[in-house]
Amino acid sequence: MYTIAVFNPQQGVGKTSVTINLGHALALAGHQVILVDLDPAGDLTTGLGLFRQPTQGIDRALLEAADLESLAISTRDELRLIPAGARLAELEQGDQSGMQRGLLLQRALSRGMAGQEYMLIDCPSSSGLLVANALLGVDMALLPVTGDDSGAAALPHLLETVRRFGAARGRGLEYTLFMNRIPVRRRLTGVAASRFSSLAPGHFLKSVICQSDLISAARAIGRTVFEYRPNGRATSDFRQLAAELLKRVAAG
Repeated sequence: MYTIAVFNPQQGVGKTSVTINLGHALALAGHQVILVDLDPAGDLTTGLGLFRQPTQGIDRALLEAADLESLAISTRDELRLIPAGARLAELEQGDQSGMQRGLLLQRALSRGMAGQEYMLIDCPSSSGLLVANALLGVDMALLPVTGDDSGAAALPHLLETVRRFGAARGRGLEYTLFMNRIPVRRRLTGVAASRFSSLAPGHFLKSVICQSDLISAARAIGRTVFEYRPNGRATSDFRQLAAELLKRVAAG
């Protein structure tokens, strides 16, 4: 199983919507996908249509060493979810040493999940222990960035955070970034792409997710863009992102 953390400590970059729709794109392409809600707010869970938050989820795997398979909920064909759970926020206040608490997800993942090909983890907008668990445990960090000045200004810190966790792992951390929530203006998109590519050469995806009210409208009613508007621009964007990401993973 290949594990991916969708990460950016900035708020408003679209991590949860990316996790939902990229996950569904991979599932529709025939892959077995599991999504993990690592944010105590539980937005990934509600975005998939579970408006009554399950009382248990990834919190049990981290705090009680429960088996991941026992926590998974089927949401769509080929697409499963491990919710946040009511106790997830307790991880930040635990009494173990910081490093030990940072390895809880890694240990849960080592117990495996039969038949799953890809896991996408929706990280909270922070740099705390929940994020540490994700970045210390996954195979890749997927970084959605906005193509505006605030996104560019925050990128050096974002990349330094990824490199710092890579050093803590002792084997580095593969990462890739792409532009999300981009206005449909080709000239602006091209300028921003060149800018970000120069800051992270070799780690930049060409796929772009354009800004669309359809994405937020679908999520508000617990649907993906593929269910809400099957032939819309957003569905095409997420299919292209999924295809390019799969090529990147296959290339190693």
